[in-house]
Parts: sequence; C-alpha cells; structure tokens
Amino acid sequence: MSTPNHPASAPPLDTAATTTGGGQLSRSLGVGGNVLITLSGISPASSVFILGGAAFAGYGTGVFWGFIIAGVISLLVALCYAELGSRHPLAGGDYTLVSRVLGPAPGAAVFFIGLISLPLIVAIFALGVADYLGVAIAGLDPLWTAVIVIALATATACFNIRTNAWVTGAFLFIEMAALAYLTFLGVIHIERPLTDLLNPQALNDAGGLAPLGIAGLVLAVTQGIFSYNGYGGAIYFAEETKDARRTIARALLWSALITVLAEIIPLTSIMLGADTLEELFGADLPVESFLSARTGDAVSTVILVTIALAIVNAIIAIALQAGRLLFAAARDGAMPPALSRRLSRISSRTRMPVAATITMGVIALIGCFIPFDVLLNATGSTLAFSYGFIALAALIVRRQPSVTGSYRMPLWPVPPVVALLAIGTIFVIGILDPAQWLSLGISTGIIAAGFLYYAVYLRANPGAIHLLEADASDDLSEECSA
Repeated sequence: MSTPNHPASAPPLDTAATTTGGGQLSRSLGVGGNVLITLSGISPASSVFILGGAAFAGYGTGVFWGFIIAGVISLLVALCYAELGSRHPLAGGDYTLVSRVLGPAPGAAVFFIGLISLPLIVAIFALGVADYLGVAIAGLDPLWTAVIVIALATATACFNIRTNAWVTGAFLFIEMAALAYLTFLGVIHIERPLTDLLNPQALNDAGGLAPLGIAGLVLAVTQGIFSYNGYGGAIYFAEETKDARRTIARALLWSALITVLAEIIPLTSIMLGADTLEELFGADLPVESFLSARTGDAVSTVILVTIALAIVNAIIAIALQAGRLLFAAARDGAMPPALSRRLSRISSRTRMPVAATITMGVIALIGCFIPFDVLLNATGSTLAFSYGFIALAALIVRRQPSVTGSYRMPLWPVPPVVALLAIGTIFVIGILDPAQWLSLGISTGIIAAGFLYYAVYLRANPGAIHLLEADASDDLSEECSA
C-alpha cells in the first residue's frame, strides 16, 4: 500500500490489486480477449433477433433513426466509461468507478443495481434459451433448461480468464457469422431504396404504415440503447487486462463501435430486403419471419440454434461480470467482514473469484423461479440509472488529480453532458408513460436501498467505510506514482 511518506514505493496498479488487501486477479488478457468476452456479454445476434424484432413491431422504420441516434448516445457513454476505466482500472465495473469518483454512498447504490440486475438478467436470458433450442429439440421445459444453462455457465465462468476468452470467442465467431449471413440475405434481395427508411413510419391499427411521432422515435432510441448495452462490461475485466490504464479505453471503445455496427447493419438490411414492410412489421417474430422467407426451414433452424448458443455465451460473460462485481465489493469491505473474507478469495489455481461467481450464479438460479414479468420490471429501468451515474462521474472525474498515461476523452465535457441530457429525456418519457411506472419504481427502490445501506451500515461501521474511502484515495496515489 502506498503512503503519503513513501509514494515511490507503491507498485504500479497494473501489478497490484487494491490497497485494501484481498485477492488479486491474473493480468493475462490482451485487448482482444477483453473485447471477445465483452461482445459475448452484449450478444449482438440475440439483440437483433429479440430486441430488434420487438422494435420493428413497435416502431417500424423508426428503428433506422432510433438505433442510429442510440448508437451516437452509446458511443458518448462509452467515452465516459473509457476515461473513468483508464483512471481506475480495477475489477467491479460501474460500482468501482462510481465509488471512487462520486464516493461510497453513490457507489453503494450502484452496487445494489448490479447485485440485483446482473443475476436477474442472467435468469431472463436463460429462460429464453428453450424458445430457440426448441426448434431442434422438442419438448424442452423453459424453467429446467434455464437452471441447467445457468449451472453450466457458472461452472464455466470459474475457469481461468484466458479459457473463458477462448470459449466465448468461439461462440461469438458463430454468432457474428449468423449476423453476416442475415445481412447478406437482405443485401442480395433489396426491395426498396435507403431513402424509404428516412421517414419514420410504423404500423397503424389498420395494418398500414403511418408516420411515427416524436414520442415513438424517442422510445425507439431507448430500445436501441438497451440493445447496445454491455460495452461497459469491459471495465469488469480491467484488472485482468494487460497495461490496462493504456489499453482498457481501446477495448471498451472497440466493443461499443463493433456492437453498434453489428446490430444496425443487419437491421437495416432486413428492412431493405423484406418483401413488404407491412408484412415484416406485422409478423409475430419479424426477424425470424424474414429469415424463414429467404432461406426455408432447414437453414432457419440452424440460425435459431445459433441464437440459442449466443444467449448461452452471453450468460457466461455476464456470470463473469457478476462474480467480479461481488468480489470487488467484498474486497473493498463494502459488506460484513465474515462475507467479505469469503467472497474476496481468489482460487490459487485459476486466479478467479470462484466464491463470488458461484454466489451470483445461485442468485440467478433463484431468479428463474420469479415470474417473468417481475424479472423484466426489476431490470427494465436500471440501465438508465447506471448510465446516469457514469455520465455524472465522467463530468466530475477531472476534479481529481490527473493520471499520467490515462485516456482523456475528446471534447470533454460535451460527451457526459449530452449523455445526461439524453438519459434525462428517457426518464421524462418513462414518467409520462404509465406502463413504465412499475419498472421505474422498482429501480428507484433499488437505488434508495443502496443509499440506505450506506447510511445504516457503511457509515455506521468505521472499519468498512474506511476501506472504501482509503482505497479510493490510495488508488490515486498509486496511479500518480506509477
């Protein structure tokens, strides 16, 4: 640990864990390995089929502009993540960044967001696997399929990080090939010019196309932001990425850019290549119906099984992230000592936070037995809150001492300000839409629980809060002296 009297004795952050003691992860990932795991957690193919298809049904050609605008916003948020992660390249994702820039109280709130949303997202994904595997294996029970998938994914996430990079990378290759094929099908059967997509239109009650209003376009943007979400996952692996202070920004920005392109290009090609937009937008499963019309049932079955594999791949990647969140918080002392000691342990063989990863896997298994609508509402609005904290932290971070060699976003403070304005707009739209009140209420309750946890436990236990505050300040000392 560095001290004010001996700053030169501190080891560089690239070879240190944190100043609070605890386990140290293996710094063995290159930029490519980080990107592979991060993109696997995003799962562009499943986003195109599931979220993109839902967007077609609701917003029609508004998906074109909506997803482009969402892509710009996502890249602005990615710039915020990049600067924050470069200054604090430690495991823990949003929690680590927010706690070290905005303080332990907002950090506790963001920790609660991740603690609840990450395992529940795993449960949501797992419950959908049977829908896609069912085209090849009849009679699969969604619940027990989800339980088996989560158990296998959690076990895989306990392997060493390089093994996970290879496993997720192999799945990701298949997933991206499916997206390339989908794009190819649209390009070779173009039915309309690109200009037909410039005027946002969606299905009306009569089954025809009608202009999409501003509110509908904003909702399409919101769907796009949710679809692209996950590039911030690169931060969870910062402590395992070589020369992270200089490379983590590159891994994160590449992940965000590839995600945007990997989703908007096939979605656009589908709209250009569909026989009629009315049939596409009116289908129960728009992307699947386009695929089936262009390839037939046999090839369509293969692609849908590929999507099932993509979902499993995403579950593995998110399980990796979830374990690192719990590990980082335990190592910081953000929970009772008895829990912290167990959850901050690192396997001597794999250099992985096995106890924390298994714990989050168990929470995900429990989530499978929660009604699906409750799962969706419990995770629906947490993303906007998380992005809000990240953008605010990026706006504040330059008040801290500068760190030699760290990434500095261009045009600061424009990216975090624009991101905050976009997130604020999303909140306003959500408040005006009664259908989103439950989701917003649950998310607000999670945030409130985090602040309450800080007030009741962390603030009242000097040992715990000392670890958080000392770690934040000593991190900066180490970074400045590195």
